[in-house]
Amino acid sequence: MRLNPRILLFFCALSFFCLNLEGIGCPSFKIQATSNQKKDVAYIVNTLAQHSSFSLLKYKNDLEEAGDRVRSVPPFVFFAIVLTNGSTKANLKKLSQKRGTPYKRFCSGFTKEFQNEATKPCFDKTFDGFCKSTKLDTKKMKPIFLKCYKNSIQRSSGAPFTPFIEAIAQ
Repeated sequence: MRLNPRILLFFCALSFFCLNLEGIGCPSFKIQATSNQKKDVAYIVNTLAQHSSFSLLKYKNDLEEAGDRVRSVPPFVFFAIVLTNGSTKANLKKLSQKRGTPYKRFCSGFTKEFQNEATKPCFDKTFDGFCKSTKLDTKKMKPIFLKCYKNSIQRSSGAPFTPFIEAIAQ
């Protein structure tokens, strides 16, 4: 069976064209969440930051319910909501300085979501849009995120994205 050179050339050109389209069809980053989801994000961060590990026990059910309601919010949107609200941003910084079990569980809860984001074809555009909307330095944040991503692939437990969350909390 002999291949027609025109067909072969067409498929080569098409594959090259498709490779060059990567990122073109990516949507712009937007902080899209309902007002209730934004309230839940703030509630989670503010409650974790303002209470001791022991006193958080009385908020456990409310925190879990709020977490369930924001499960569909992408992680970069979650943190954009936090970083674009002054008091919630301050509480994220306070929370990141606690280093206790609630903070570790909070950080580890984002591992799979951040891993999924890092493997999407639109990752670069999403990450750049996240940094722009939150006034973070992309050149500083991306290497931190990518190192955390690499660490998350190499180990199966812990909270590998903690350094990234601490960096954006500053």
